[in-house]
Amino acid sequence: MPNRPALGILSLLGLLVPGACLAAQFEARLDLSSSNRYTWHGLSRAAGIVAQSAVAAGFRSGRLTIATGFVRHHELDRVSPGELTELGTGSGRVGEDDFWAQAGLELGRFRLSSGVVRYHFRGEAPEGGGGPLRNTTEVSAAAGTIGRYLNPTLEAWWDVGRVRGAFLRASATSPVVGWPFEPFFFIALAGEVGLNLGQGPDPARPGDLANFSDRGVTHAALALNTVHRLHHWGGVGSASLSFGLNSQLNFDEAARFNGLGRRNGLILWLSAGVTLLLGGEARVLR
Repeated sequence: MPNRPALGILSLLGLLVPGACLAAQFEARLDLSSSNRYTWHGLSRAAGIVAQSAVAAGFRSGRLTIATGFVRHHELDRVSPGELTELGTGSGRVGEDDFWAQAGLELGRFRLSSGVVRYHFRGEAPEGGGGPLRNTTEVSAAAGTIGRYLNPTLEAWWDVGRVRGAFLRASATSPVVGWPFEPFFFIALAGEVGLNLGQGPDPARPGDLANFSDRGVTHAALALNTVHRLHHWGGVGSASLSFGLNSQLNFDEAARFNGLGRRNGLILWLSAGVTLLLGGEARVLR
């Protein structure tokens, strides 16, 4: 998921190219974004100005989609001691690289998917960052439905590397206002709840890292998002503008962590984005 900046998101989403086969098509996507907070599974990993660049490509044939992609997380601010960071103190550079692959299946209103993601951390652990010891791999499975008023999804994530535990996320989106005439304008409400089932400390494996402090609900998030289509080029694509008001209530101690000696039970932030879509939108894991 997906991230949400107070300073704004600038994204370039790209490219749906029909394949040579009439029953199949190739998809590719490029994203560029900027935020003042990077969150993952409800955990705040970096604050300050964070940029994310991503590329994805996939192949769709009938109801089946297979896709793969890469996401890079940049911390642009100079980090001071005690600040929330993946890098540690020093000038801005790349903090994390994520490589993922996913297969999805459409069955009428139902959507099923499974995938794998590899996390590679570039920070320096002695300086307060993540460091390569946090490198790990997660596999996932998800099921969701598409409805007129509610679009729920349930995701299960299993860490098979360092943490070796499960995490569940239940999310849903619901349209609030829709204006289906040019220029298009939509408002939607999005929410999610996280549940840790095994990514906390394991007494039997004291050498393993832990993502969360304890089992149970980790966080609950709610966002109000708007999308306004600025322009449409027939047969080519479209440009749109989006804004979001985001909030997250943190329950797990690890989710409350916000830097050295600081805890936040409630986080609020704004997001904004510009999207250029050529042909159609490729499928992505997050």
